[in-house]
Amino acid sequence: MTQTRSLAMAAGDRNNEPHGSETNNGRAKTSGMKRLASWLPMRLIRADSGIGRGGSPVPAERIVAGLSPYQIAFWPDGWMLGRNGEVLVRDTHAMAEARRWYAIADRAPVELRMDRTMRLCGIFVPRPIVALAGQRFPSEAVASVAAQLVARDWIAQRRQQLLAAPGEAVRLMGLGWSGSRYEADMDADALEVCVRSLLNECAREGLIPKASYGLRLRAEDGFGLRGYRCLITTGLESGAAARAREAIQAALVPWNRAVVRNGGAHALIKVEMRCPGKP
Repeated sequence: MTQTRSLAMAAGDRNNEPHGSETNNGRAKTSGMKRLASWLPMRLIRADSGIGRGGSPVPAERIVAGLSPYQIAFWPDGWMLGRNGEVLVRDTHAMAEARRWYAIADRAPVELRMDRTMRLCGIFVPRPIVALAGQRFPSEAVASVAAQLVARDWIAQRRQQLLAAPGEAVRLMGLGWSGSRYEADMDADALEVCVRSLLNECAREGLIPKASYGLRLRAEDGFGLRGYRCLITTGLESGAAARAREAIQAALVPWNRAVVRNGGAHALIKVEMRCPGKP
């Protein structure tokens, strides 16, 4: 998993660490990583793995055919299951883009029919489905009924489209994830407080060097869902800065979400470390 790799890189390559006088520092880093792991309840929300009860893989076609109507409507990563079986609907990349197109149409002085253009761009989602984002349903059955009431024919068509390439459909479902503290409406001020707190905590735990870190956030919402780039300026040399970036990126996992876009997973919160004048 991506976040596991990030944690490993944040800890550093143990085989390349010097010995002797660095032993205590290595132990401090190990202790710090345990502390960081305690912050990261890795209960990331993902789609079904495609593994059957007997441990054998389930054919992709069977997986797609067995998806509930609401899962087809909000494919590939537009829902989150709660512990009690409730379903929270959230925007996919396509839903967020479709909302923008509909907003443009609503502001136009004349009536615009956007459906055909949106289909050609591969981002068509019916208005009633887009409007369900943010809704919470008590069960999967209720979520499916609600989706079918407003877009039954489109859901049936979409299932057939996914069945045309079931392997790719299942692969994309497995890419997206959400951290346990992810909030779709987190604003820049709240995120800045979070990142500054993590910088201080990671420095205190020895995961990053104790140094001066400047922070600036830049909102990025040109691709549907709003994301943020955390621009951190430091005087560290480039290697240390890269390791610090990995540690902060890993520490942000609980507040982060990876959305599926253009065949890949894209984190909504990205960390970029800059070292002016350093090699």
